Amino acid sequence: MTHVLHNDRVRAVIDPLRGARLISLRIDGHEVLAEDGSFPMVPWAGRIGEGKFTVDGVTHDLPLDADGNAIHGLGHNVEWVMTGADTFQRALGAPWPTEGTAELHYELFDDGLRTTLSWDDGTDVPCSLGLHPWFRRRLRSGRDVVLAFDPEVMVERGGRLPTGKLIAPRPGPWDDCFRASSSPVLTWPGELAVSLSSSSPGWVVYDEPADTVCVEPQTAPPDAFDHPALQPDGPWPRTLSFEVRAIELA
Repeated sequence: MTHVLHNDRVRAVIDPLRGARLISLRIDGHEVLAEDGSFPMVPWAGRIGEGKFTVDGVTHDLPLDADGNAIHGLGHNVEWVMTGADTFQRALGAPWPTEGTAELHYELFDDGLRTTLSWDDGTDVPCSLGLHPWFRRRLRSGRDVVLAFDPEVMVERGGRLPTGKLIAPRPGPWDDCFRASSSPVLTWPGELAVSLSSSSPGWVVYDEPADTVCVEPQTAPPDAFDHPALQPDGPWPRTLSFEVRAIELA
């Protein structure tokens, strides 16, 4: 059974059986999400090299994707339980080294939606959180979406994984992680524009596919656990908020 939030301009559909992910987000009549919707990544976001995660000298083996790395956490394809108004939770543990509760809360605005993802395991073990929206490249007109994005730095990548270095941003197309202080904007010319804002400065942009564009807020870059330069200065964040809100077309 899906859960629906709606008002005059916005309609959001959540599927608790598939990670409590958004499976539809319509703004002013436009469906902006592709088939895979927008799903949570917890207790890690993106890839972990070879699925190896070491805590206090003990190495834990995480489930591997087809490319030989662990990817997108443990919560995106399992059932979550509705625990309150527009709020969903999922207990997660082994093979992750701690046991905790992930929570997703959705808040509707008159012009968009806020998604808040949190992780509570009662420890200071490193973790990273992310949200992975698959936006449609084209709406009704068939014109390609335009991404306005002004990153400050880029995470250097070797193959599918970061090298641990920060570099000046390079031209796309991208499957890369960035740090930015301004909000990305997606514009479908003549139809709709949305601003994307996050409580974290980290973003992964994946705009290589022919029909979709991913602009993903993350609290840390993929594989940051093994790279000090990619880690937060203080405690690892355990909450991530992400807003998608309509703005006026230029």
